[in-house]
Amino acid sequence: MDTKSKNYHKITLIIIALVILLPSLAMMVIRPHYIKQQRGADGYNFPFSASNLPDLLVESSYVLHAEEIQGENQTTMMPFDIFFPYEDHGDGNVDEDDYSYDEPWQWAADVTNDMYDDWSSRFTFLRPYIEYEVTDAQSKEIIDSNRGSDKTENSLSALLSDYQKNGVLDADDDYAFLGAIGYGENGNINFTSFISHEQTNTSQVLNKSAKSNPASNYDEDYGYNKEFQKPQNRIYYFAMTTENLKALKSANSSFIHQVNYYTGNHEGDLVTVLATLMGIVAIVALLLPSFKFFTWKKEKIFAVPFEIVFAVSCTVIVLALAVAYNSDNLSQQAIYNVLTSIGSPELLANTLQYLWGLFGWIGVFTVCYWTAGCARRIFVLGPKTYIKESVLVYRIYPWMKKQIERIIQSLLHVDLRSDTNKILIKVILINFIILGFISLFWFWGIGVLIVYSVVLFFLLRKYLRKIQDQYRLLLEATNELAKGNLNGTIPEDLGIFEPFRDEIGKIQTGFKKAVDEEVKSTKMKTDLITNVSHDLKTPLTAIITYVDLLKKEDLSEEDRRKYTEILDTKANRLKILIEDLFEVSKATSKTVTLNIMDVDIVSLMRQVKLELQDKIDATDLLFRWQLPEEKVILPLDSQRTYRVFENLIVNITKYAMPRTRVYITMENTENHVKIIMKNISATELNFNPNEITERFVRGDASRNTEGSGLGLAIAKSFTELQGGRLDISTDADLFTAEITFLKQ
Repeated sequence: MDTKSKNYHKITLIIIALVILLPSLAMMVIRPHYIKQQRGADGYNFPFSASNLPDLLVESSYVLHAEEIQGENQTTMMPFDIFFPYEDHGDGNVDEDDYSYDEPWQWAADVTNDMYDDWSSRFTFLRPYIEYEVTDAQSKEIIDSNRGSDKTENSLSALLSDYQKNGVLDADDDYAFLGAIGYGENGNINFTSFISHEQTNTSQVLNKSAKSNPASNYDEDYGYNKEFQKPQNRIYYFAMTTENLKALKSANSSFIHQVNYYTGNHEGDLVTVLATLMGIVAIVALLLPSFKFFTWKKEKIFAVPFEIVFAVSCTVIVLALAVAYNSDNLSQQAIYNVLTSIGSPELLANTLQYLWGLFGWIGVFTVCYWTAGCARRIFVLGPKTYIKESVLVYRIYPWMKKQIERIIQSLLHVDLRSDTNKILIKVILINFIILGFISLFWFWGIGVLIVYSVVLFFLLRKYLRKIQDQYRLLLEATNELAKGNLNGTIPEDLGIFEPFRDEIGKIQTGFKKAVDEEVKSTKMKTDLITNVSHDLKTPLTAIITYVDLLKKEDLSEEDRRKYTEILDTKANRLKILIEDLFEVSKATSKTVTLNIMDVDIVSLMRQVKLELQDKIDATDLLFRWQLPEEKVILPLDSQRTYRVFENLIVNITKYAMPRTRVYITMENTENHVKIIMKNISATELNFNPNEITERFVRGDASRNTEGSGLGLAIAKSFTELQGGRLDISTDADLFTAEITFLKQ
C-alpha cells in the first residue's frame, strides 16, 4: 500500500473520530446547560401548582391532627381510630392482634394504618425544613413549630394575613411560600390559601387536594362505607424559607417533584437536538464511503448480522433518548458523589465524572455511526443479497421450516395405539414458550397475541383439512373392501390414521384367506364326490358284474370259484375304503377317542416292518432302516401310531420307483423324536405337497393304482391328534415324509 493510501486512511479515521467526538462534546455542553436553564437557580423547572407540595401539606395536616388527638388522650391511638371513630373494638383501640380480617373494617384499618405511616414518614423528613402552626376557629394557637425559639416575631397566621394583601411574596422576602388549610365543624374545607413568588393557581390545587377523600375506594375494595373523618375546627399554617427549600433539595432533590410531568416541560427539545445530531452522524456514515479517497480497511466491522445490529442500536439509542428526554435520568453525578465521599479531590472527581459522561455520549454516537454503516450495506449489496448474507433468520429459515414441518408431521402421524401424553406435553410446552415470549411485549403483546391467534387458526384449519383428507382416503379404502375388492391399496399417507393401513391389510389378508379356504373347501367337496363316486363305483361295479355271472346255471365250478374269489377281493376293498372314510371323518371332526399310554416307538416301528415284510419283499425296493438301539418312550396311542407308520410304508411300496432305495430313519433328540421316510417316486411329482395330505388326493392323478386316497390324510389326522406334525416335501422326484413328536 502506498503512502498516499495510508494518508487517506488516517484522514478517514480522523474524520470519523471528529464526527463522533464533536456531537458528544455538544451534548456534554448542551444538556447540563439546558437542564440548569430549565430548572432555574433553585433547581425547579415547574411551579408549585404542578408539584406534589399541595398533597404534602394536606398529608401534614392529617399527621398534626393525629398527633394532637394522641396528645389529648395520653395514649398511642391507632390511626384508624382517629380517622374512623365509628367502630367499637372493646378496648377503644385497634390492635394489630385484632386483625383477623373477618370484617370489612379490619381490612380498612390495615390500609389506613399503612397509609398513615407513609404520611408520617414524609412529614418527619419535611419537619426540619418547614414551619407550621395550628389554631382553632377562634385563632387560638394550638401548635406552633417555632414556639420556644426566636425564629420569628409574628405568628404564621399574621404573616399570611399581611402577605395576602399583595397576593404574592416580594422578591426579597425570605419565605419561598406560605400556605393555610381551614377545616370546618364537620371536617369540610372552609378555605385554602397559598402565597409564593409565583402567580399561579396553587391555592385552588391545594383546595382540591384538601377536599379529596383518601378513603374513597374503601367501599368498592373492602365493602367499608364509613366516611373518613378530617380535622374539625382547625386551621393549619405552613411556611418554608427560600434557604430551607434549597437545603431540602440538597438533601433530597426529588422530594418535591413534579406531579403533572408535561406541565411546563420542554425537555422534548433536547430530544430533538439529540435526534438531529444522530441524523448528521448517520448521514456522514452513509455518504463518507462514497468518496474513493475516504476509505477504511476495517469495513468488516459493518458486516454484522442484522439482528445483532438491530438489538444493539435500539437499546443504545432508546437509552440515549430517555436520558435526553428526562432531566432526572443520570443527573445524580454518582461517580462524583462516591469519589468525594471517600476524600478524593473535587477537581479529580469532577474530571472523572465529566469523562464518564463524555465516554457515554461517544459510545452512543459510535453506535449510531456503526448502525448507519451497517445499514449502508443494504444499498451496496442490494436487499436480496443483504438478506441472504446478513439476516440470521433467513439463514436459519430452512432449519426452522424443517423443524416446524417435523412438528406438524409428528402431530399428523400420532400413533393412536400408543400413549399420547408425550404429544400433549410437547404441544402444551410449545404453546407455553410462545405465550411466554408474547407476554414479554407487555401491552403490545395483545397485538402479537392477535397475530398468533390468526396464524394458529390457519395452521389448525390446514391441520384439520389434512386429517379430513386422510379420513376420506380411509373411507374409500373401507368402501372398496366392502365391495369385495380385496386387492385395493392406499397409495397416499394416512397420517394419524396410518395404523389403520396395517389393520386394513390384515382384513384383506383375512378375507383372502377365508375366500381361498372357501374355494378350497368347495373344490374338496367336488373332488370328494368325484373320487368317492369313482372309488366306490369301481369295486361295486365289479361285484355286480360277477354276481350276475354267478347267476348263470351253466357256469362251471372252476369259474364259480374264480368269480367268488374276485367278489371277496372287491368286497374287502370296498370294506377297507368305507372303513378308511369312516376313520378320516372321525379324525377330522376330532371325535376319535385316544388310548394314550407310554409306547416304545422304536419297537412299534420294528413291528410295522415285520408285519409288512411280505409287501416289502414283493417289491424291488431296497429299504435302509436307521433306528435307535435304545428305547424311545412317548405318550401315544399305539394303534393310531401303528396306522400312521403302516399307511406311510404302504404308500412307499405303491408309488416308489422299482429297484431304488428307501430310507427310513429315526432321530432321537432332547426335545423331540423325528421319523423321516424318503423314496424316489415312480411318477413325476407334479402335485402340491400341501394338498397331498387332503382327503381323496392321490399322487397318481389317473388313479390307476389301488388306493382310496385317504392314507396320507389318515396319517396326518392321527399324527396331529397326538400332538405331532406330519410334513410332506418334494425335491424333483424325491418324496420325503417327516413325522415329529415333541417330548413332554
